[in-house]
This record gives sequence, C-alpha cells and structure tokens, in this order.
Amino acid sequence: MENLQKQKNYGMELLRILAAVLVLQLHILGQGAIYPNTGASIVTAKYAVNYAVSWSLETAAYGAVDLFALISGFVGLYSGFKVKRWMRLWALCVFWGVTMFLLFDHGVAVVQAFDDLLLNMGLDVGPTVERLVATGMDYHDVIFTVGSKQFWYFNMYTLLFILLPVLNAGLQKLDKKQMAVLSFMLFFAASVHKTVFNRDLFVLGGGYSTIWLVILYIVGATAKKYYDDGFRPNKWLCVLGYLVCTGVSVGFKFWFEWLFSKNPDVAQLKNYSGVLISYTGPFIVIGSVLLLFAFMQLTVKSKVGRKITLTFSGASFGIYIIQVTTPVWNHFMKLRFYRYAYLPTGEMLLSFYATLALLYLLFAAMEILRIYLFKYSRFERLIDFCGDGITRLVQRLFAWRDRKEQAPQPEAPEPPTE
Repeated sequence: MENLQKQKNYGMELLRILAAVLVLQLHILGQGAIYPNTGASIVTAKYAVNYAVSWSLETAAYGAVDLFALISGFVGLYSGFKVKRWMRLWALCVFWGVTMFLLFDHGVAVVQAFDDLLLNMGLDVGPTVERLVATGMDYHDVIFTVGSKQFWYFNMYTLLFILLPVLNAGLQKLDKKQMAVLSFMLFFAASVHKTVFNRDLFVLGGGYSTIWLVILYIVGATAKKYYDDGFRPNKWLCVLGYLVCTGVSVGFKFWFEWLFSKNPDVAQLKNYSGVLISYTGPFIVIGSVLLLFAFMQLTVKSKVGRKITLTFSGASFGIYIIQVTTPVWNHFMKLRFYRYAYLPTGEMLLSFYATLALLYLLFAAMEILRIYLFKYSRFERLIDFCGDGITRLVQRLFAWRDRKEQAPQPEAPEPPTE
C-alpha cells in the first residue's frame, strides 16, 4: 500500500495538462469576449448557433479550476509539508508578474508582432495592443502578491497550504467510507444547498475562496483512498457522465432563458438561468470528479511519453499565471477575440481552436524556458535552500517547545512538620 501511495500517477499529470488547456479555453471565450458578443440569451441572440456553441464550450471548461484543487487532494494526501513548494509557486508568480510588466512597458513591439502573426494566420483579432506604463506600485503588488490579491488562486491556495499538515493528518486517519460521507456532506452543504436556494450561505464566493479549495482537496483525497483500495470505474462511462453534466448545466441555462422570454415579469427566472454554471455548481463539480475518476486510471508507458507529459504538466500552473498577470489579462486577452463571435459557426470554431492551440503552446514554451532558467541558474536551488531552512526552523521551534514541556519539573519541598 505504501508503494502505491508514493507511486507517481501519470493520469494526474495528464489531467493537469487538460486543466491548463480548459483554463485557457475559459479565458479566450470569456475575457476574450467571444460568448458575450454572440448575444444576451439563446432566445434573443442574433448569432444563436454561435451563442449555443460558445456557451457549451464555456460550460465544458468550467470545471478547470476545480480540477486543479481535486488533483492537489489526490496527489497531496500523503505528501510531506515543505515550505519550498510554496516558495517555488511564489517565485513563479513574481517572475511572470514582473516580466509581463517589463514586456508590455518596454517590449510591447514583441506583443504587437504576435498580433501580426495572428492576423497573418487569418485570425481576426481585436485592437492593437498599446503600451502599458508600469508604476512602482505595480511591481510592489506583484512581489507581495498575497497581500495585493494579484493572483486569486495562489492567494487562496496559500491558506490551504498552511492547513495541509492538519488536513492530511486528519484525513489519513479516516477510512475511505468515512471520507466518502464527509465529502458528500460537504458537497451537499456547499454546492447543492447554494444552488437550490441561490444564496451563498457559507460565503464561498462562487468558488473563489480557500474554503472551497479545502472542500475539493478533501474530495480529491477521498478519490485517492478509493483508488488505492482498487476503485476503477469504467473510464468511458466517466467521460460520458462528464459530457452529460455539461449538457445538463448549459441546457438548464438555455431553458430558463426561454422561460424568462415567455415570462419577462418574473425576474427570478433570469437570475436562475446561470446558477449551474459556476465553480460550485453541482453538475460542474460532479463532472470534474468524473474526469478525475477517468484520468486516475490512465498510464503513460513509454519513457519519451512520460518525459513529455511531465514537462507539460510541470508548466501547467505557470501557463495559468501568465494569462492572469495584469498586462496579459487587461491589455492582451481583454476583448481580443470578440470578432470570432460574428463569424460563421465553422469558422468561429476553427479560429477558436487555432487560437487555443497557439496560445497554449506559446505560454507552455515560455513557462518551460522559465523552469530551465531557474534550474540552470541555480535560482531554484536557492529557493529550496531558503524553504528548507524555514521548514527546519519551524520544526526545531516546535521540538524545543516539546522538550520544554516534557522536561522533568523539580518536586516541591514537603511542608515542615511540627
């Protein structure tokens, strides 16, 4: 059992790659303004087919962020607490935050040249990227990213990371049935209840919160317990289930938009139209878990395949961070692809997938170069040295406290007798 717990699961690495692709898909469709420009509802949309297709793609990708948290629980249940892991992520965020500000401030011609490349490929993109003049506060906010809320997922993960020793210690002592009950109760309270009553009773912030990441971590850890005990559901049924969950979520949206068109005085119908399409939506969560079940069984047999898988999976978080740096998010991605919405559906899909592939490969290449830069400049070794030093300091502090508490106390003298 111990060997099984420590063995690398290449299915999780493949799922990490898929999650990175789906996150980029979300951002191209949303921040890139494809689906917002197809219409306001399935009933009134001038480009109704494009509306339905773009929203289906959006919904299919909505579980991407949930997948990252589920994977963390699956692979992290038996991992030790190491500060250097958090410091590596922090250094990644700082590097790309600073680099993107420098690029859009002093090297915007490079970004504009990439825009020209898109145009030469026949992709009708939005306005030319303008130079962004970065301030000292911009760089300050990137370096002190947790305090400045630059990268919401990293900020929420930071608190989860601090809680990991307690979480793992408790979860490891529970058997799989106890964890399944716990996961179901959390899912019902945080996802089903919120959706049915359309009220954020537990302040989950639509999934943009540490408590939601903790819940998904527990669900992912539960899947790990069952996997170690031989749980192997049919992979294709899991994928089919994910597609059904996607169809239910987007179909629910279209249905309520149709109901609202028939009853425009009932505002509640409009409010409920998109309630299933969120990080905490029940069918989004179930679909994500089903993908986890399918991918946890996948293997990569060849050495070359394993190396390629690890290379791209290792770049997944960096691919996400590059997209959400302020310059890329607000000055490149924003409204960049809105013209795709007005193309014939076939051309829209071709343009969308060409853009998705091109941006993924570009961001992956950038992150892989950063990884090698950190490795061969020995900067990563410096980060690990600092992280290990902090870990040892904390361990010694608690060891000193333990020794102090366990030290024998001098016996109190007996009172004198008369």
